[in-house]
Amino acid sequence: MKVELSDRSYGFTKIQKKDWILIVGLCLAPMTGLRIWKVGPGEILCLLWGMKNLLTFFSSRSDISKFFIFFILSLGAGSFWGYMIAPNELRISDLITWLYLGVITILVYEGLKKNNLPYNEKILFLFAQAAVIWYLFLYVYSKLISRIFFGAPLWYGGIRFSGGGTNPHQIAVLLCSLCAIFLRELFRTRNKITCILGIAISLFLLIQTQSSTGLLAVVVSYVFFAFYSIGHFAPGRQKNIYSILICFMLLILIIGYGTFSSLLINWIADDSNGIGRIEIFKTFSIAFGKSPLFGLGPGIHGRNGTIEFHNTYLEVLAATGIIGGFIFFKYSILLFKKVFKADWMLLPILVSIYAYGLAGFAMRRLVYWGIVAFISVISEQMILSLSEDESQSINIVGE
Repeated sequence: MKVELSDRSYGFTKIQKKDWILIVGLCLAPMTGLRIWKVGPGEILCLLWGMKNLLTFFSSRSDISKFFIFFILSLGAGSFWGYMIAPNELRISDLITWLYLGVITILVYEGLKKNNLPYNEKILFLFAQAAVIWYLFLYVYSKLISRIFFGAPLWYGGIRFSGGGTNPHQIAVLLCSLCAIFLRELFRTRNKITCILGIAISLFLLIQTQSSTGLLAVVVSYVFFAFYSIGHFAPGRQKNIYSILICFMLLILIIGYGTFSSLLINWIADDSNGIGRIEIFKTFSIAFGKSPLFGLGPGIHGRNGTIEFHNTYLEVLAATGIIGGFIFFKYSILLFKKVFKADWMLLPILVSIYAYGLAGFAMRRLVYWGIVAFISVISEQMILSLSEDESQSINIVGE
């Protein structure tokens, strides 16, 4: 189901000045090159914006707050076992990262809950526009003036655009989500040109990062959107034809699995990073076998403690074991169910960042959790709006 949001809401909803703090904070979140230790302008601005919700923070009983409480506890348990079993792989500073990520995310979530639905939709769309303009500016700046911006490197290794990050992964997560946000807005508002330009610029910048994982995440989210939209938008007879075509395509994929898997392997083989990550993934059983129940805590667990796994789900299992993996899996299921019930057009945004996690640790990024907070609040407000509409309809029929 989908709640329609009129263009009038977008056009005449004025953003309060204080909310630009959140927008700017999330825009700057990928610029880790500006950080002092673990803290940068993105973290500071998001924390400042959320401080007004400090009272509700301690009484929060939301799914997202429960997740962080139990997940951080599982990280703590994993850290204890990691210290006992493999202290060389443990990185306590990452536990601090998770603590401030949890605090900031819950504060942002509680703050967004105080807004109405059209207002939050407006903030999300403005954030996407501001982010794409900002990183396009940094790209042009790096080409015309300097590859350093106030001490932050704009390129990684001289060949991959990082937008002020110490590596391209931070901005790649952001650009994946921006592609999905603009795609959603393309079908919701009359700002078609803005959305098309937003998608084009986001894809261009993503290509400049040379992140094959990011491009794969965008493709997965767009394919998901295409298949789901067929069933949503197509009229009766046309829908049946599309359904047959989809079944036919799935049959081809099943029959030609061997051929397609060979093509995928060859594609990965052409990417040195892809080959390297597959080799890292193969060492997961060694790390997981050391402490399958509690994990080894946050740190570097790939190749016997020499490198990260570069995979969200392997990192979660290695750090928190079966217990933390269950906590993350349960929260993810609840989040997807919530979005399915509220607005399927939110799903590509969620799919993009989850798909990125297959070959990158997207979860340890502030921009990741900022977007998850937006999706959580907007979907909850849509569900509430739908239930209120149904109640009003029942009352009208009863009268």
